[in-house]
Amino acid sequence: MRRNAWCRCSILAVLMLAALPAAAHDVPAAAAVEGGFQTDVAADLERTGQKIVALAEAIPADQYGWRPGEGVRSVSEVFIHLATTNQLIPPGLGAAPPDGVALPKDMSGAMAWMLEREAATTAKDDVLRELRQSIDYATAAVKAMATPALEETMDLFGFPASRRAYVLILLTHNHEHLGQAIAYARSLGVTPPWSEAPPAPAAEGEAGEASGD
Repeated sequence: MRRNAWCRCSILAVLMLAALPAAAHDVPAAAAVEGGFQTDVAADLERTGQKIVALAEAIPADQYGWRPGEGVRSVSEVFIHLATTNQLIPPGLGAAPPDGVALPKDMSGAMAWMLEREAATTAKDDVLRELRQSIDYATAAVKAMATPALEETMDLFGFPASRRAYVLILLTHNHEHLGQAIAYARSLGVTPPWSEAPPAPAAEGEAGEASGD
């Protein structure tokens, strides 16, 4: 009896929904939240950036020149490589360039420009400043992108892709080098701050003494 009553209610609900005007239950794609993709990517960039900066802060300054092998980027070079890419890609996608950064005139000179920046910026404080500024810049640039422009095809890195695809390359590049930075930190005996075990709870007697009870 109870099951039949549930079935009747369900059928009634479907019939009522079908009787509503189309706009009430069939929202067209154009009514989707404007900038939803950009907002999601920017939020992920920000979260990933916080972890990257936390690692850069946790690694001692005297280890910034460490590299896992000859011909591989050092700690500082990895972080500056990330920062320069964050500064380089958004202007290529139509965003205003970052303040105070002299970008290469075209993408053909991008690699030389990045290597020059990596070699020149090695002190921990300078690296941290570049990282923070680049993450803030890239996040704001992605948020400000117009939705219709995301579907336009462009050729930024030698292959045709939508602007949306290149935004995802920017995001995945940050994830890629976050993983590399975690491996570097672990090799140096540095635990990523968000992975550290929480302090053990105090024993009942110790808690009483600490609170003065």
